[in-house]
Amino acid sequence: MFAGDVPADEAATMAAAQIPTSPSIFESPSTVAAWHGKPTYYAISSNDQMIPPEAEAFFAKRMNATTITLAASHASMVSEPDQIAALILQAVDAK
Repeated sequence: MFAGDVPADEAATMAAAQIPTSPSIFESPSTVAAWHGKPTYYAISSNDQMIPPEAEAFFAKRMNATTITLAASHASMVSEPDQIAALILQAVDAK
């Protein structure tokens, strides 16, 4: 479930408003990923059913990211906005 910890009416609105990604994003080769040379921050959602939390932890570790782990779904920015905002502010303050 994408937004299992979000109120049902809000999750339905999110689903209705979501639009598909443009196929063109898959047509251009990428260069060096920014996380190779820039500080990174990652919110691991331990209840994510879209990306396995173990994969998220692997990604974060590979990026040497500052992480937080939330008991949240894939939509943690909606269900845990204060904690996500705090992580963003931590990144801002690190500059």
